[in-house]
Amino acid sequence: MKGKLLKKAAVLVLALSLCAATVTGCSSSQNETSAAAQSGAQDETGASQESSSESDASEETEEVTENEPVNPDDVALDIDGVQILAPEVYYHYLAFRVQTEYSMGGMMDWSAAISSDGTTYGEYLKSLVENQVLQNAFWNSMAEEDGITLSDDDQEEIAENLASFNDSIADEDKALYGFNDETVTKALEHIAIAGKVLDAEVEKQIAQLTDEEKESCVFRTVQHILLKTEKTPETNESGEIKEVSESEAESYRQSQKAKAEEVLERALAGEDFGTLADEYNEDSGFEYSLNRDGQSPDGVSYVQEFTDGAWKLAEGEMAIVETEYGYHVMKCVSENDEALGESALRELAVSKYNDTYQQWLNDNDATFYDGWQKFVVLNTPALPATEAAAAAAAEESGAADESAASDDSAADESTASDDSAADESAASDDSAADESAASESGASDTQGA
Repeated sequence: MKGKLLKKAAVLVLALSLCAATVTGCSSSQNETSAAAQSGAQDETGASQESSSESDASEETEEVTENEPVNPDDVALDIDGVQILAPEVYYHYLAFRVQTEYSMGGMMDWSAAISSDGTTYGEYLKSLVENQVLQNAFWNSMAEEDGITLSDDDQEEIAENLASFNDSIADEDKALYGFNDETVTKALEHIAIAGKVLDAEVEKQIAQLTDEEKESCVFRTVQHILLKTEKTPETNESGEIKEVSESEAESYRQSQKAKAEEVLERALAGEDFGTLADEYNEDSGFEYSLNRDGQSPDGVSYVQEFTDGAWKLAEGEMAIVETEYGYHVMKCVSENDEALGESALRELAVSKYNDTYQQWLNDNDATFYDGWQKFVVLNTPALPATEAAAAAAAEESGAADESAASDDSAADESTASDDSAADESAASDDSAADESAASESGASDTQGA
């Protein structure tokens, strides 16, 4: 039954994430929810918006046991000519929460603290929602200037997403959050416009990047097999660590170099590089991507020797590169990873809006309405009616499966019984026939004698 519930949850996650898919273009926070305890609320622009829901929220969590239903006509945020109705805020809240709980395998304790200042998972979730809504409003505020409108195809996609949303959520839960066709459509339109404005602005920014900036977004990917040159000290029976002498260290380094040369020779002879890595690699990693500055897309820095070695190789070439860590048998698998490059260009272009976005927040009133500030993320189902219906359906399906299995079992037993009876009858007939044949044969033999 748990499997059926998870499948039902997956359908709901898909419905919400499909509707919010374009949002991820202007915010990385959609992927941060399952790692809430490990990072602060930060959007793709790099600017953080202080959550208005954090004041006295821990006290409210203890007092509030049920949130008030959302009025679909309430304005949650009115900023720079962009009006956000309350249901739109809760739409993003559900998208973040349902996705998080699904990725975590079920309900989680939203009242648990995730930092020393007492911030809870629920408060952090609300800050992510606020960041997302504010970013959407930021990009929507540029729509008229950029001449961005929704096409017929956009409207058709919105209608499809609305239908999927309606099919996935019970009417009682829609009423709880103020969802109706008009409010959900408006939320989806804001999401779609935000994505289109972001794409247009990113395109403009990329065109203005310098050659040096563009070059920093070119990544090549290499695979390596590391043979470490630092010999691990041995421990004697008394638990004392035996120091490695200079001669022992040099001997070990030379043996590792010889091993690296052997690995390279085997790789050049056609042996699979990945298979050789499984056998020899002393590093936890195998494949790395880096630009000319030795930076990975995630900002990890590589030592200069490793970087120089990687950028000397053409695609498919292999060589041994020595660094302070040891001998790297290195293979270049891509001189220009286009997917990584496009992603890096986009990220760099969006980062150009850091100051603009922060100034926009400072120049406008980014306060959310009272209903949202009082809202508390409770440790009860976010969609009680939908989840109850899913549980009932799973239980009914489970009962049907058990009944079918029981019927199949009974049928199998009946078939087995019939087969057994038939076998017994056949055996009885065969036995009688054998006895009759034996009797006749005996009579014949007697007569013959």
